[in-house]
This record gives sequence, C-alpha cells and structure tokens, in this order.
Amino acid sequence: MITNTYMNGLYAQDIPITELAFQNGEKVVYKVYYNWKFVWVPAGEVTFTSVEKDDHYELSVEGISYESYDSFFKVRDHYVSRANKKDLIPINFRRDILEGNYQRYDSLSFDQENHEVVEYFGKTKEKAKPFDFSLEAEVLDMVSSIYYMRSLPADIFDNNIDIDLSIFFDKELFDIHINNLGIENKKIKSIGKIKCIHLQPELISGYVFQEGDVMDVWVSTDNNRIPVQIESPISFGSVKVLLKSVENLKYPSELTGLYK
Repeated sequence: MITNTYMNGLYAQDIPITELAFQNGEKVVYKVYYNWKFVWVPAGEVTFTSVEKDDHYELSVEGISYESYDSFFKVRDHYVSRANKKDLIPINFRRDILEGNYQRYDSLSFDQENHEVVEYFGKTKEKAKPFDFSLEAEVLDMVSSIYYMRSLPADIFDNNIDIDLSIFFDKELFDIHINNLGIENKKIKSIGKIKCIHLQPELISGYVFQEGDVMDVWVSTDNNRIPVQIESPISFGSVKVLLKSVENLKYPSELTGLYK
C-alpha cells in the first residue's frame, strides 16, 4: 500500500515507474467535438503515438481540426516529448501550436539531475528566445505527464488516492491536483458501458481555461489505462473528446473492438 502524500494527494514523481502501461508502436486516436448552441459538432482529431528509441521514448501528440471546421477555429497542434525509457522523466519537449489566432513555440531541454531547464519560447521557432530556469525537483512536461499517469501503480487508482504532479511549460512551473473520484460504469459512444476510473484534474487558468475549471477524464481500468472520454470547459464553450481507435496496445483490453 502506498501511503506517502504531498499537499492534497500523492505526489506522482515520488512514485517510481516499474512497469509501463504502453509499448512501442502504440497509437491512440480521439475525435474532438465542440459544443455549439447545445449541439455537439465534430471539430477534429487528436492522435497519440509512442516510438521506442535506444534510451528513451518519443511520445507525440498531433491535434488537427477538420477542414470543415478550420474557418471557425483552425487547429494545428504538434507536441513531442522525449522521456527516459526507465522512469519516463522527460529529456526534452517541443510544442508548436496554432489555435485560431493564437500561435506558440515552446522548446524545453531538461537537466533533471541538476534541476535546470533551458527553454526557447516565442510565437514561432524563428522568434523564440532562450530562458534559463532553476527548479527544486524533477518535473514532467505536458505529454510525458499523461504517459506517466497511465503507468502509476494500480493501487493508487484502486484506493481512490488523489494525485499531484508538477509540469513545466510557458516559462512556469505548475502544480496540478487530480481528484480521483473512483471506479464507475460509464457509457461511452461507440464502446458501450465499461468500467472506468474517473479522474478530475484541476485546470490552469489562462488563455483556454478559467479559474476553478476542472476536466473530467474517464480511463479504462485495464492495465493500458487508456483515457476513453474527456469533457472540459474552454474559454468559448466546451469540448468533448471520445476515443476513436487504438492500435498495438500492450495489454489485453475490451477496447480491442476499436482496433483500426
């Protein structure tokens, strides 16, 4: 049983990763819906992929809006995290995004042993400027944190333990609290009713989210721990993200019917 806690929950980075919840070649695709005048409109897709290298995993996320949605809100988001194969602590991270009129380039190089970060930050890669930061402990990035959470020991989720983790981006360290609401049966479109872990991360206020906003995430209870549905408010409405397809999962799963 895990008993150490940090602030309001278990501090994720204090828990060593002993077994990864994913493997080389895993691909998970989501369909994103935007709520417009009480109607859920298909807006785009997000694809997560993992590629195993010699000493690290390359974890990529690509979010692209459909052409039919581009005139309303064009999205071209690209994220890449290179995380140590042994413990999933990131080595470097790159974010290159376009969301409507908002554009951002953010590249991070981590010296986790010495708790230092070199960040190139700006509107575009060409305009990005370097910044140096000193931290107090190891940190995760926006992508590695998702795979890290998936790979935490099962007894954290089985015992409804809340989780805290630290993420660095946008020249700032963010402490994220994740409420663990326990196991529930959830009806998921195209999947049916399945047993899920219901997590509720507290969101960072700013460009997209408002103060006090939370995201609801339902995660499969098998050892893959795949998020199957996500619901979140945004500054101009709300979004729903539904699992569309999976490829090359590491463990057996009732999601196999969604194999592409």
